[in-house]
Amino acid sequence: MSSPRHTNQQYLKNEQYNSASNLSARIRLHQDYGMHPERSLMDWQFDHILQHVSDTANVLEVGTGRGDLWHENEARIPAGWDMTLTDLSAGMLEDNRKLLGSLAERMQYDVVDAMQIPYADNSFDVVFANYMLYHVPDREQTLREIRRVLKPDGVLFACTNGDNHMGMIYVLAGQVDEVTAWETVFKRTFSLQNGTAQLMPHFSDIRMVQFHNDLWVTDTQPIIDYIASMVSLDGKNIVANHEAEMRKDIDARIARDEGILIKKETGLFIAQGAFDSE
Repeated sequence: MSSPRHTNQQYLKNEQYNSASNLSARIRLHQDYGMHPERSLMDWQFDHILQHVSDTANVLEVGTGRGDLWHENEARIPAGWDMTLTDLSAGMLEDNRKLLGSLAERMQYDVVDAMQIPYADNSFDVVFANYMLYHVPDREQTLREIRRVLKPDGVLFACTNGDNHMGMIYVLAGQVDEVTAWETVFKRTFSLQNGTAQLMPHFSDIRMVQFHNDLWVTDTQPIIDYIASMVSLDGKNIVANHEAEMRKDIDARIARDEGILIKKETGLFIAQGAFDSE
């Protein structure tokens, strides 16, 4: 492929996010082994959202994924929100509808490339771009599009990871190059450390808040599943070839310490305020 997998839209659309299966394997690890299970990321994020968004709002999500933000907060969504959920993958949107069930009836769905958002200027009070800006080939163009469709007083919520997120996964993946290549992706794309600088040309008020909930993993198979979810179809053969040695290593670590600590570094950018030149 001519571009890295993490920004190759054909790979992302046709393999990695053709459906929610790979994403679901990663989400399960976070949901099942978080050290603070009483507080989920989606619940924490919605607390911040409700502080900045009124009860009546036109809402757009780019790269909606399987819809966990809405699924976990269904009872908290104001009745006056008009919501449009978009994704590059039609298969992901179909799985989103399945997860949301009757809540999906409130949503408008659209297959959308975030670099070419097909809506009018000043259309939305809120845009969500969670865990997807590091996937777009041209972030500057994507942020211009987000700023364009936002109203002047609108707000962008963008979750992303930090440079040190899930570092132990890369150690455990060992010789699986497709996985270990991810270790520097956030540093080179859109991270908690470099996101403010990328947002500054488009927003005058930018805040970043972190969510602290490391993982304590006591079972081997969910880690193997997580690693396998990060690779291409060809890469899954490589994972299979190395699975025995990975499993032996992970089993030994868990037996020695009664678990494996996987440190997370994740958080939320809240960006508001348009510049006169925009």
